[in-house]
Amino acid sequence: MFPEKISRLKKYLLLTLLVLMVICGVQTARGFFEVEELYVLNDFATLEPPVITASEPANAANPFVPILSKTATVKRPLDDAANLSAKFDARNLKVTLLSSAPQVAATDVERCKSLIESTLAALANDLVASLDEMKLFFAERNPRGLSNSHLVELRCQDLDDDEVVSVLVHELGHIVDLGKLKGETLAPSGFVDGEAKIPADDPSIKFYRLSWRNETEKNFLSERRDFVSGYAMTDPFEDFAESFNFYVLHGEDFRAIKGESRILAAKYDFLKDKIFTGVEFESARNTQTGKRVWDTTLVEFDQAEFFARG
Repeated sequence: MFPEKISRLKKYLLLTLLVLMVICGVQTARGFFEVEELYVLNDFATLEPPVITASEPANAANPFVPILSKTATVKRPLDDAANLSAKFDARNLKVTLLSSAPQVAATDVERCKSLIESTLAALANDLVASLDEMKLFFAERNPRGLSNSHLVELRCQDLDDDEVVSVLVHELGHIVDLGKLKGETLAPSGFVDGEAKIPADDPSIKFYRLSWRNETEKNFLSERRDFVSGYAMTDPFEDFAESFNFYVLHGEDFRAIKGESRILAAKYDFLKDKIFTGVEFESARNTQTGKRVWDTTLVEFDQAEFFARG
């Protein structure tokens, strides 16, 4: 009987441990998926602005690295941030500031706007012509970036300056893809963005079909080396945005790896010919042959060189 009691005790302890692990897991998941209450900031001095609660968990809105651990913000010297902020305001975009705290320092807002202005100035005006609205988040749990054909949502808190810029370039890739490159025919292409059917004459279709059968299925012979990053393999829209970001911020890197794949070379040439009218970019970091990253927005780049294009 004694061995049987020991066996039952072991089962009880294992069951108890399993229950505790499940409870801890649920509590941890709640922490990750918890919805933040966001304040709309119309006046930095306002103490009790209206509260907006997101209708769904922040990470459900966009799988693009939805939640990041809190890190120290690295702020590089940025010349005349206030003047750059004023230039950004002069673009007359519809801008909404949202925060998880009732107040945000005006200097933090100016700095975020100055980074955005320097990024927009470094790109040709026609590339971002369809951008007419931005939402700037000073919160910890919102996605780093989210966009459609005309709107960019950007998190300005708990990211260093380089990451803010790189995420913005990625999101502007979506703006170019969905806003600048548009078809007019009613003929369907077989690709769907949400509920919107993408026309067969949409210029982006040529890029998509290099690796994709539709918005969820890759071509049968697609390989890892056909994509600039792991995240680019999630769908054709992220493939475009990641490739756009890599082309803009890591030109030498892109050229170093495109020789390994006929498909990747075709993606580079599409961006070069159809988007940047033959203009190519340099970068300070060289990618080793055959090496890929998961997320191009986390790859180091020369911010000063990029801003100097403006």
